[in-house]
Amino acid sequence: MARQNLFLIVFELEEVLELIMEGRPWLFQKSLILFDRLIQSVERSQIRLNSSPFWLKIGLCLPEFDKKDLLQAIGVTFGGVLRSEISGEWCRLKINLNVQKPLRRGIFVLMDNRNKWWISFKYEKLPMFCFGCGRVGHCLSD
Repeated sequence: MARQNLFLIVFELEEVLELIMEGRPWLFQKSLILFDRLIQSVERSQIRLNSSPFWLKIGLCLPEFDKKDLLQAIGVTFGGVLRSEISGEWCRLKINLNVQKPLRRGIFVLMDNRNKWWISFKYEKLPMFCFGCGRVGHCLSD
């Protein structure tokens, strides 16, 4: 991640800013562009851009699972749920992903208090990431 590439963008209309923020994640040539709002004046060296909203598509959910509880439990492991959608057997979850940590490929969920079930994640609009370390921002060859 290139830390020196910081830009200040000023929007005249709040609605345009909202569209930009809601449309995240934004990619340029498969690289993630991180955005945040500046509420007050801050030193350039104090700016920390390390997260972006991402949609996770959750693999087939068994009928035994309460989908809302499952999405909430998954969201907690990412620090909270921004939005969720349930459509039949598939679920989507919008989370705020810390891009400095390795991507999670899924989680084990305890079923009937003794059997574990693997729930896989599929990230939507995933930028360039390393299959070796699982982090966003570089490839294995880098």
